[in-house]
Amino acid sequence: MITEIDSFEFTRRQDSCEDTTPIGDFHRLSSLLAEPSGDLAWRFDGWRERGTDGSDELLVRLRVSGSVSMRCGRCLGTASIPLAVDRRFLLAGSEDEAARLDEADEERDVLVSSRRFQLAELIEDEAILALPPAASHARCEPPLAKSRVDDAPADEPAKPNPFEALRGLKTGRSS
Repeated sequence: MITEIDSFEFTRRQDSCEDTTPIGDFHRLSSLLAEPSGDLAWRFDGWRERGTDGSDELLVRLRVSGSVSMRCGRCLGTASIPLAVDRRFLLAGSEDEAARLDEADEERDVLVSSRRFQLAELIEDEAILALPPAASHARCEPPLAKSRVDDAPADEPAKPNPFEALRGLKTGRSS
């Protein structure tokens, strides 16, 4: 997997790259899942455009797709959750420029360009942001709570109900 690129050269050449990466290679993402199995397919494209002020703008697009296994909040089983990311970013030459551009243009997300741009981290960050806050199956049954009486072996006598014992104390009779 390509982990870092020169984003200046990448956008100048109008380059693209794509791959399929095992989910287990993304350690932060894997820690949020029930099982770190499967793959994420991704594609990264770069290009330049003329901005409204006549200057060159560096732009990139990241697409990620796959399916992740998360713990269902209802039944606590494993739910397969589709993951789809399609994001475009404007690249800035510095942190200061990124802050200025981010403040001036609320419609586009801004990233800082670099000779050592961490592509793998961007893919993982965007996959994490695409996870639902609480996963669930489309249809599932919550687990039923079992009472201790139901769990007792058949040859053991049932334990007395503690509320019956309290009732007996209140009325003055014992069990």
